[in-house]
Amino acid sequence: MSSVQDKAPGGKRHWWLAPSFVIGAVLAALVIVAALVSYVWTPYPPTQMAILNRLKSPSAANWFGTDQFGRDVFSMIMVGARNSLAVGLGAVGIGMVLGTTLGLTASVRRDGILDHVIMRTADFTHAFPAVLTAIMMTAVAGPGMLNAVVAIGVLNLPYFARLARGAALQVWAQDFIQAARAAGLNNRQITLRHVLPNIAGILVVQATIQFALAVLAEAGLSYLGLGTQPPNPSWGRMLNEAQTFMAAQPWLAIFPGAAIALTVLGFNLLGDGLRDAVDPRLRRSR
Repeated sequence: MSSVQDKAPGGKRHWWLAPSFVIGAVLAALVIVAALVSYVWTPYPPTQMAILNRLKSPSAANWFGTDQFGRDVFSMIMVGARNSLAVGLGAVGIGMVLGTTLGLTASVRRDGILDHVIMRTADFTHAFPAVLTAIMMTAVAGPGMLNAVVAIGVLNLPYFARLARGAALQVWAQDFIQAARAAGLNNRQITLRHVLPNIAGILVVQATIQFALAVLAEAGLSYLGLGTQPPNPSWGRMLNEAQTFMAAQPWLAIFPGAAIALTVLGFNLLGDGLRDAVDPRLRRSR
């Protein structure tokens, strides 16, 4: 039986108590904490090789065991979280800033040539498979974390551009926009003072979801050798290196695979919970 405090007066449970938001927030927090802690502490240096301790099973000394070079898997998972989050933040930042700017510009110039050019370019970019396009871009530009960030960021542009334009058009149709025009504000001032603040919520929700996809894309690129390069640990490359030892040492693939799955699940659930907060129509009655 739920307590009175858990529910709003209207009988609806507070959005931050929704299971999806709570689980997502906990999983995301665990990954973020692991990444931050890795800057100051890991059980062992993540790149330190100890051939005599290679392929050790999980134990008190090595919580997740060791790999074929004797490196501590738990330490590599922690630093891999740092690298994955860095790529996700960079990629989503590029997509969100540039994509939102393009979407807002298109909404101001709605039904004009610039609007059509921006939207058709976004549609053209969106038509290609995201991961395949990222592989092509990193293959041409060369492997590395920076190129992976740029490639994934470019693929995020159409999502934010289309979302920003659609949401902004709804705001431009509101009466208070006409009042702002009557007050002498120009399009740029109205966009910054009224339109952008009103669509910020849904942009944050989309950013959370795209962040999860960026982490997954980075893992895929690293798996293929096109993402984070050695000696920096990467969950995707750890999966690649674990293939040879799957039969005898399955934990080498289980732990990085679980890290990827839980991170993607966590940020997706977090985005789902935030969507309930942004759009009251989607809040579920309890």
